[in-house]
Amino acid sequence: MTGTHGAPRDDAARAGDDAAHPPLDLATVRADLPDDVEIAMIWAQTTAGVIGDGADMPWHLPEDLRHFTDSTRGAPVVMGRISWEALADGYRPLPGRVNIVVSRDGSYDAPGGTVVTSVPASVSAAAEALRDGSATGRTVWILGGGQIYRQCLPVSDRVVVTEIGCGSPDRFTVTAPSMDDAVRTGEWEVSSGPWLTSENGTALTGETHLRYRIREYTRTSRRRPLHP
Repeated sequence: MTGTHGAPRDDAARAGDDAAHPPLDLATVRADLPDDVEIAMIWAQTTAGVIGDGADMPWHLPEDLRHFTDSTRGAPVVMGRISWEALADGYRPLPGRVNIVVSRDGSYDAPGGTVVTSVPASVSAAAEALRDGSATGRTVWILGGGQIYRQCLPVSDRVVVTEIGCGSPDRFTVTAPSMDDAVRTGEWEVSSGPWLTSENGTALTGETHLRYRIREYTRTSRRRPLHP
């Protein structure tokens, strides 16, 4: 995806999605998921919160692509139809991961991916992939786009964000959920890595040597021993 890190960046485009969705019920979503498996979201964004335009991202950041790949390797990954279609040639499906595509159209064809019609069904499919060994790890990764992120935030345990210090052209209007209020209220806590400078990172605004940092948000209200 493009910013499916937020979109899977160059590896996939995490931006817009194909439909608004109803609120999710935690018990329904986690019905088939073992207690030690977390639901986590991952995206990249500008400091202003922009993740893309529905098909692309306003930056190229190789370090973030490596981070996204390392984080999600082997895992079940869930994305909306538009994010799936925005994956770059050679990365659809994302290699080495179980790709699950959410679309209201149950007849939609996603070669190499599993199509489901709801987020709860996508988590059930991810749980099955972990049970049968086609996926590994203890995380179901949500890759976007924007509406999928907003729908899944109430049922997520962890959010991993690459914040990139660059601007974006006006056409890039898809934004990530803001985590600021949730941190202020204590519902989530955040840890931030240091600002780093990319050797080869560029932005469509002409910026080079992009600065970036990785921020990890952990939900405090549903803390479980998810990781050994």
